[in-house]
Amino acid sequence: MTFATTYSYQDRKVFDLETLLEAIRFIIVNSILAFIFLFLMVEELEWAVLSKREGITDNFIDQTSWNINTLI
Repeated sequence: MTFATTYSYQDRKVFDLETLLEAIRFIIVNSILAFIFLFLMVEELEWAVLSKREGITDNFIDQTSWNINTLI
């Protein structure tokens, strides 16, 4: 006996191709963004270490979105 308000799980495909492709696209795009931000942070850390070791005393204001001081 089936009521009009019930939902049959046999009617719904759980693993369809469209959902799979959307998940793969999401993972790839976020991996590329994570890779870019990783290297931007490595460059920022490298500059901090180099300027500390070389004794560079230049003052600069970094208002960029990948500034490590604002990210942390």
